[in-house]
Amino acid sequence: MDARARRLALVSGRWDPMLTVVDIDAALDPANNDTDRAVITRARVTPDIALPSGARAPAVGLPVSVAAVPALDRLVVVNHAGCATPQALEAHPHGHAGALAMFDLRATLAGSATRPTLLLPTATFGPVGCVVAPDGRHLLVAAGEGPGLEDGGYQISVIDLPTCTLRHNFALPHEGEPTRAGSPDPGFGRYPNPAGIAIARGSPDLVLTADGGSSTVTAIALADVLSGEPRAPLARLELPTGPFGIAASPDGTLAVVAGRECPRTGAEGNAVTFLDLAALRRGDGWAARHVVVGSDDGRPSRPMGVAFSPDGLSVFATCFRTGTVSRIERTAQGDWKESGRAALCDPLGSPPCPRGIGVTGDGALVVVAGGARGAPGSSQLWLLDARTLRMLARVSGVGNETYFIEVIEISSTASQ
Repeated sequence: MDARARRLALVSGRWDPMLTVVDIDAALDPANNDTDRAVITRARVTPDIALPSGARAPAVGLPVSVAAVPALDRLVVVNHAGCATPQALEAHPHGHAGALAMFDLRATLAGSATRPTLLLPTATFGPVGCVVAPDGRHLLVAAGEGPGLEDGGYQISVIDLPTCTLRHNFALPHEGEPTRAGSPDPGFGRYPNPAGIAIARGSPDLVLTADGGSSTVTAIALADVLSGEPRAPLARLELPTGPFGIAASPDGTLAVVAGRECPRTGAEGNAVTFLDLAALRRGDGWAARHVVVGSDDGRPSRPMGVAFSPDGLSVFATCFRTGTVSRIERTAQGDWKESGRAALCDPLGSPPCPRGIGVTGDGALVVVAGGARGAPGSSQLWLLDARTLRMLARVSGVGNETYFIEVIEISSTASQ
């Protein structure tokens, strides 16, 4: 790591309409453990809106994922529920119009940008995951729901980052009418409802979506998504369990997806699935391999987030139901196997409920966010040794039921 660089965790707040920025190295100082003193700033991701009572209060927004592009001085937070009121979300937490909170990155890190410069509607409903394209100029956002419904999501929003505008929404395969019932319901499966999204570099570059509604992974050529022209996917793979988080290896030859739960039955998963993208590009199929994580007896662990190490030799996964983090490594025979597991804990005794996960650029630290829904600021950020999974530090006050995170390195001069 460049001695002048800052390692930062960008944490989505979910029920707290906030983005929390954490200084990772400050968090490693024992004097800051189990406090929020490593928090650099908290920025609101929604405006104040009028409530039915006539009073004004922050819209909830449900921020769920984050992306930063230092070269463009851009920071984007995906608001799953746009600018919804607390009352609207308590009545029905799904199917709200999504929006992106756009920030100037440097101003945010300096603490001078406490609200977004722009709130950009996605023209979709319930967006979740996001990923920056290799050109550094486009952001892709997966739309996980339909209008007023948990089912019915089928689009990828393509955002032009230099101009902060929506270029178009690319349609994934879907058919018929979405079910009007919430999950679990046997009517799910006609719409993909993508949650996680990743890009795998290669020839061609692939966009991969983790389709929780249809229990599939979809692969589309990135060029097709950027063009906006209707194109059939290159491949679709049915999985045993509806996926959530997804990640591509640094060399673009592999992907891993977290099997969260089946939307038709409600059965929770206990495995991550590795996909051979090199074989897919050769026309030989996905060569999928399922690896059980967070469970020794077949019971559900509900994997949610996944991340590759920078060298691509390890994968780390969060397991919501068991409150654990797993390390998965390649064996001498070329298979993948869970090689380590750590149980997380909340200092107040609440379930840790880990979701978001990232790895520092030097591969030394695993950064995990989570927490059950509770009081404002009740979520935690855990810093783990990547080799041993020993907990090195814990940061409090990083949201309420926090979801996806991003770990970045930025030069000290660029963040001033």
